[in-house]
Amino acid sequence: MFEQFQNLLVNALTPITLISGVGLMMLCMTNRYNHSTDRIRQLIKKREDGGSFAEPALDKEIHLIFRRASYLRKAMLCLSLSAVCSGLLVATNVLSNFSSTNFVTISAIWLVLALGLIVVSTAFFCMEIGLSLHALGLAVEHLHQQNHSRTEAASPTEEKLS
Repeated sequence: MFEQFQNLLVNALTPITLISGVGLMMLCMTNRYNHSTDRIRQLIKKREDGGSFAEPALDKEIHLIFRRASYLRKAMLCLSLSAVCSGLLVATNVLSNFSSTNFVTISAIWLVLALGLIVVSTAFFCMEIGLSLHALGLAVEHLHQQNHSRTEAASPTEEKLS
């Protein structure tokens, strides 16, 4: 009886650890997703308040943030499915221990699916981070252009004052 419980505990430990790790990744991605959606709403409001003229830089930023949110949504979906697979792995292992039936193949499939979905989710997350860095680079470039334009605009005024 004790050996059966010990086997059950050992078999359940890996998927439970997977579920905990997935939960932490999901928390991180959810925070980034919420920040992205809030930022899109702010930019849309800024665009609407600014009048009817189009601002290409603002439109590009909205589009990039929307793509980031899309990558995050896909990553979060993969993580959710990974947690489901991990839960099914625990259920399969418990059923296997209590019914004395060998479900090793099914357990292996659930484990491979759970890990594969984590890898796919991580790939989407890396794509989102890359896109975030690209968007940050565009914002810095836009800021540099604005400062350069202000410097040029201020230069003729300073010359007239001299």
